[in-house]
Amino acid sequence: MKYLPLAVSLALCALVNPLTAATKPPNFVVILSDDQAYRAIGCNNPAVKTPNMDQLAAEGIRFDRAFVASPICAASRASIYTGMFPQQHGTVGLSRNGFIKNVVEEKRFITLPAVLEKAGYHTALYGKSHLGEPTTFGFTEGREIKDLNDDETFAEAGNFLQRAAKSGCPFLLWLTPRNPHLPFTAPQRFKDIYKDADIQLDPNWLESPPMQSFFNQGRAGDGISFRDSKHLVFPGAPAGATGGPPRTETQMREVIKAYYGDVSCLDEQIGHLIEQLKSDGLYENTIIIYFSDNGYFLGNHGLGNKITMHEESVRVPMFIHSPLLPVKQARSDALVSSLDVYPTILDLAGVTPPPQLMGKSLRPLLAAPTARVHDYVVSECVGLPENRLGVGHRMVRTDRYKYILSSSDEEAFFDLRKDPYELKNRVDDPELKSEIERHRTMLHDWMSRVGEKRLKVAETNEPAAQEKAIPSE
Repeated sequence: MKYLPLAVSLALCALVNPLTAATKPPNFVVILSDDQAYRAIGCNNPAVKTPNMDQLAAEGIRFDRAFVASPICAASRASIYTGMFPQQHGTVGLSRNGFIKNVVEEKRFITLPAVLEKAGYHTALYGKSHLGEPTTFGFTEGREIKDLNDDETFAEAGNFLQRAAKSGCPFLLWLTPRNPHLPFTAPQRFKDIYKDADIQLDPNWLESPPMQSFFNQGRAGDGISFRDSKHLVFPGAPAGATGGPPRTETQMREVIKAYYGDVSCLDEQIGHLIEQLKSDGLYENTIIIYFSDNGYFLGNHGLGNKITMHEESVRVPMFIHSPLLPVKQARSDALVSSLDVYPTILDLAGVTPPPQLMGKSLRPLLAAPTARVHDYVVSECVGLPENRLGVGHRMVRTDRYKYILSSSDEEAFFDLRKDPYELKNRVDDPELKSEIERHRTMLHDWMSRVGEKRLKVAETNEPAAQEKAIPSE
């Protein structure tokens, strides 16, 4: 374990610029879960038993329309830490090559923990990294933890809080539990919660997905290419969770029960963490941010994973909780992005942000939950299946509509007010022509801002563009 001695931490504290002369800089605890669907939390779905998360969300501010910059683990996390899209920081597919090169080695982009450390914060990451050891990309301390049930991760969090309480230095504690990622290994008592649960499948549930590029990430002209269809990912996992479609209704319900068991296990651990924040005297000055690196399909559209631009894949649960919040017990339906976490934390800490950031501070929403910070949000999943820039899917999401563009130049347009399960592609609907053009323009404007590297369809089959990946953890 690597961490600064107490004397050094205290010296750094003196460098912090407080929000005002009369207040202490806030502490931050960020919990980034793994593969947690929007519907996999009790406040969004009463079938899921998460009393601790529900209480935090109810007492703070809950964001009902939060989206990730990329619905795949390594790229999503690299985007959160850098405040940029995958095409910009170069972390695509399941490879962390771009992050190692551009962030760790060449230091082209400064990460959130590195900015906070320069401002006098003590920072730590414990849990699943996906991008290498945390101390290589800006955290003061931390390490990759491979405990599937996260007991070790939360034990390290407890140790950190004890030290933080003694030092008095403002801190960022970033926890990255592995749950509820496969293979769903929560202790039996959590699985038993759902033993007799009546699991309802959504209207867009299918045994197998449609044979279109929007439902896979293969090259143009390929057959179906689901990430979880080619091999057994985790032998011994619940029925249907180890391979791809087809999945029967019975199989899918068993998978969902086991998945919800992992979520309930995580919820109990969070409850213990809150108790320790209170007992250590840190709770009143700590801001807790909770969200996930991407969503999860759980059989919707016939899929069992993520990586497409459908709501199940790109939309995640998210809330902010703290006694410091100006407005409490609130909900916001504003469009927010995972890229907003970086500037929000800096804004709340009173720290000047670097110029690279693509997100916006959510601080206006904390004071006025009905406000707006984005006209639209963008997500992209690029690089699959061969970790190459220029291929993949992109979307623009506005209040009512969603526009998707695939590597095969296929388009989709959904009216989410009338069709929340994205069952009818209306890209050829003449009544929506002006809206479709407006969304195309927004996507092309975004492409210009990020330096779009999209390949032409004919180029996507050229093997010379492929890249050997440094695998993510």
